[in-house]
Parts: sequence; C-alpha cells; structure tokens
Amino acid sequence: MKKKKALPSLLYLVFIVLLPWGASFSVNKCLELWIKNWWNTRQSETLLTDIQEKRILERFIELEELSLLDEMIKEKPKTHVQKPPIGIHKEIIQLVV
Repeated sequence: MKKKKALPSLLYLVFIVLLPWGASFSVNKCLELWIKNWWNTRQSETLLTDIQEKRILERFIELEELSLLDEMIKEKPKTHVQKPPIGIHKEIIQLVV
C-alpha cells in the first residue's frame, strides 16, 4: 500500500520541479529566437536607411548647386549672352544628369 501512495507523491514532486524548469527553458529559448530575429531585422533596416539617407543627401546637394547656378544666371545681365566655356558646359551637363 505504501508503494501505491509513494508513486503519486513522487510524480507530483517531479512535476513540481520539472514543470517550472521546462516552462522557463521554453520561454527563454522562444524569447532568445524572437529577439535575435528582431535584432537582425532592425539592423538590416538601419543599414538600408543609411544608404538611402546618403543618396538623398547627395541628390539634395546637387539640387542646391543647380539652384545656385540658376540664381547666378538670373543675376547676370542679359545684354550680352555668350557661350559658357567648354569646361563649365560639361560640368553643367554632369550636374543635370
């Protein structure tokens, strides 16, 4: 009769010890995988954003230079128009392209 009573007590003891440990282990592993996935995703987004930011900044600088060129052309008197030197002409074409 003692064996029949001891077996359920032993099972309860095993569940009391192993169940919290198993639950903690499972939660830790799931959280670890989720955090690693989230971190890797965020890192690639940040890298992409940095590349896009650099391109936008370069384009903004080009547009600013074109705006300054337009202002210089407007300020110049229109009485005598001449062809710009070849070097300046090539630079203007490169800025536009």
